Amino acid sequence: MIKRIFIYIFAISVLKLVSPVSAQPYMPVEEIQVGMVGIGKTVFQGTQIDTFEAEVLGVLRNVFGPKSDMILARLSGGPLAETGVIAGMSGSPVYIDGKLIGAVGYAIGPVFVNEPIAGITPIGEMVALFDRPDTVAYVSERSSNRAALEEIGSIKPVAVPLVLSGFAPQAVAEFQEELVGHGFMPMQGGAAADTTLAEGIFEPGSPLGVQLIRGDMSVTSMGTLTHRIGDRVVGFGHEMLSLGTTEMPMTAGYIHHVLSSQMSSFKLGVATKPMGVIVQDRVPGVAGVIGKQARMMPVRIEIASPKSHKTFEMDVLQSRLLGPVLVNMAVTSSFMSAEKMSGETTVDGAVSIYMKDRAPIQIENTFASLSGAGLAVLGLTQPVAQLMRNVFEPVVIDSIIFKMSLEERTQAARITGVHLSQDHFEPGDTILVDVSVAPLLGATETFSLALKIPYYASNGRAILRVMAEKASRSLDAKRAPGAYQTKRLDDVIRLISSPGRNDVLVVELLSGTQTLTVAG
Repeated sequence: MIKRIFIYIFAISVLKLVSPVSAQPYMPVEEIQVGMVGIGKTVFQGTQIDTFEAEVLGVLRNVFGPKSDMILARLSGGPLAETGVIAGMSGSPVYIDGKLIGAVGYAIGPVFVNEPIAGITPIGEMVALFDRPDTVAYVSERSSNRAALEEIGSIKPVAVPLVLSGFAPQAVAEFQEELVGHGFMPMQGGAAADTTLAEGIFEPGSPLGVQLIRGDMSVTSMGTLTHRIGDRVVGFGHEMLSLGTTEMPMTAGYIHHVLSSQMSSFKLGVATKPMGVIVQDRVPGVAGVIGKQARMMPVRIEIASPKSHKTFEMDVLQSRLLGPVLVNMAVTSSFMSAEKMSGETTVDGAVSIYMKDRAPIQIENTFASLSGAGLAVLGLTQPVAQLMRNVFEPVVIDSIIFKMSLEERTQAARITGVHLSQDHFEPGDTILVDVSVAPLLGATETFSLALKIPYYASNGRAILRVMAEKASRSLDAKRAPGAYQTKRLDDVIRLISSPGRNDVLVVELLSGTQTLTVAG
């Protein structure tokens, strides 16, 4: 009796260790024959997993490189006859005789042809992603241009719907081209009203979301989960951004509807429950780990005006490639939602960048323009891009805080005249300078400034330069380029931290003869 009980308990324990979703055998590419018919799984509405048929048309060998094969199949069932291959089906698993052969990853055929011919990525290439390390000390991301890939004949990755919620429509339109270049299909959407919509549903055929921004604004790409082994999953059947080893939030999803289009039909969905982290993004697909949390970049944007004060908070993908773009999008949209981006504006702005193991960077400046706040957005977000994309050391940003105060008038002026009390000076003399400034739509004002000539100044002609500090720095970079060259991360931080202000007037005395600079 004791022996039987022990065997029974041991059998139960073993069964618990083997998840039902991991017991699925695979069918290798070598066994797949033309004419075989398989069953695919995906979600067309809600979280209910539906099926479709996949008739094998052939196998293409070495499509994207050695041992990179593709199974050609004609899909049918559900709405596919009307829609063709649907954006968002990326990763939909296909089975033949109960064995998993791979995932829908590519659409075959030119634009406007809705015949649902798909390229299926073999499952063997996808599960190989499990053998990759989950983390590395430093992720060196390369630029990915999925739009260029789509020009290769008529084989193109199934587009990935990119749902943006909380963004001003003008902001989505402004960044549309760049997002499309990364292989996304950007669309305006909303966040999930009920985060329990996908509770407990995360299995082959389920929606698989990858979040780039979460919080008051949300950016989520939607595909399909292909295969799950315990706490590990693979999906998409093609690269998302080709980031390699990465760290992106992984979510479940809910599909509201499939919209049919001659250009490209797509699933309209939203992210729901956080599920874990995507750790691999490569040609065969994406791989994730359930239960982990992705390290994101907290961003706070505060925008004030005489009549309002609004704050937006979100977490942004910590990515050299996309992080700066996403931050720019968020700040641009915040301006559009809270105030305006066009017309006369003056913005007093500040950005604080907090980094791991380094002192924070604090930058303040004033931006005035007749054509909107675009200069302010660029001036405040560009340092983030320069820091994240530096070529010397990896930078982990703990948080970024933007603070901006906007007035609906242009507080700008032009220098109309510079007057000196005399023309000749000696080393050690003090130059008295009168600078006349004409504000926009205002009366001319004159400021008196004093500049002392150094005792070591050499005889000869000198140049007196009067301009905004920011413009002066730009000219200095041409006059003494060595001082603006970067050889280490500290140099990048030094230049980022002192960009020169737009609202500070600088009077400088420069030698009128050609000189030599050493080390800047």
